[in-house]
Amino acid sequence: MIVVKIGGSVICKDPSKAVADLANYAGEAVAIHGGGCAVNDLMKALGLQPKFLTHPGGVVSRYTDYETLRAFVMAMSWINKTVVASLAARGIPAVGLTGADGAVVKAKRKEKVVVVDERGRQRVVDGGYSGKIVDVDAKALLPPPLKVLAPIALSERGELLNVDGDQIAFEVASRLGAKLVILSDVDGLIVGGRVVERLDPDEAERLAKSEEVRGGMKRKLLAAAEAARMGVETIIYNGLADSPIGRALAGAGTHITPS
Repeated sequence: MIVVKIGGSVICKDPSKAVADLANYAGEAVAIHGGGCAVNDLMKALGLQPKFLTHPGGVVSRYTDYETLRAFVMAMSWINKTVVASLAARGIPAVGLTGADGAVVKAKRKEKVVVVDERGRQRVVDGGYSGKIVDVDAKALLPPPLKVLAPIALSERGELLNVDGDQIAFEVASRLGAKLVILSDVDGLIVGGRVVERLDPDEAERLAKSEEVRGGMKRKLLAAAEAARMGVETIIYNGLADSPIGRALAGAGTHITPS
């Protein structure tokens, strides 16, 4: 089994190569997608301003109030069905889901979160409609048919929650004992102008906490380090390249491997 996470940067730039290659692994894959840029575009069209929070350690996340949640669910559902339609055009009868369907992904709403403000001070703010994953019914995602999952979870109160797509991917991979391929818009973790080909969990965690790594890569490396300690290999590669999944499995990109 492999778990494939198609990042938002790929979804919004050109998902065609990633989706075409995903079709080649329909019998052995679970797919999760992002799409934050599409959420931003929809919010702006609706007259809403996207907001982001910086957490201690430098990880950045979307602030999800109720209006943002509505836009998030709309945008992610659109992406989900366009990916399913693209697979159908290639003869693959995929099923598109959110984590709320069948309660596949359960999460606990973050009541409060710690952030770093513009002056560099830590403070506690309302968590909005973002969630921390507490359970994933990974077996419900097994093929056939190929499942395509949007990063929306269900709370114990029946609320829809914004959850991190990378984290869902790591949770599914760990539960299935699968290899995880994360498709971004870069060739892997790049340090000093070069792709870092292989990391163990400690090295990945150290780099994630350093100034050498910024943005969403910090979160990816931290989660990959945790997954590697549980026996899951993670590969970060460029989803805009030809046959990105096949290339990643053949050795391209950055591989975070169990010790």
